[in-house]
Amino acid sequence: MDIPDSPRYYSALQIGIATLVGGPLAGGYLASRDYALFGEPDKGRVVIIVSCIIIVGLIYIGSVLPERTPRSGLAFIVAIAYRAYASYALEPAIAHRKSEGWLQYSWWRTLGLSLLFLVAILAIAVAAVSMLNLS
Repeated sequence: MDIPDSPRYYSALQIGIATLVGGPLAGGYLASRDYALFGEPDKGRVVIIVSCIIIVGLIYIGSVLPERTPRSGLAFIVAIAYRAYASYALEPAIAHRKSEGWLQYSWWRTLGLSLLFLVAILAIAVAAVSMLNLS
């Protein structure tokens, strides 16, 4: 049975899946939370900024690809990259925290946050397209 007040972390796999479901900002948020919980909030802020830059880059890449080119592969590439980054950058700290009794956040929490990011990004996209159509 889990102790409710135990400190928690997001695993590299959770960060990768969050990126696949909710986009780079979702994965970046989970990684930034780990950094903040591990006492390195500056690294967490950098991850959020880089995630925003990645979103802009993906939008650009999607706009210059030929029309019939499938774009879903980009999401998988980015999710794999986020998981690889989290494994490299966070797994040593996670292993240390596990030995101190830290627990992994639940998958329900991870998926819920990922879906919230997905809905927020879709709402922003719909608002942006609506504003462009009004012009």
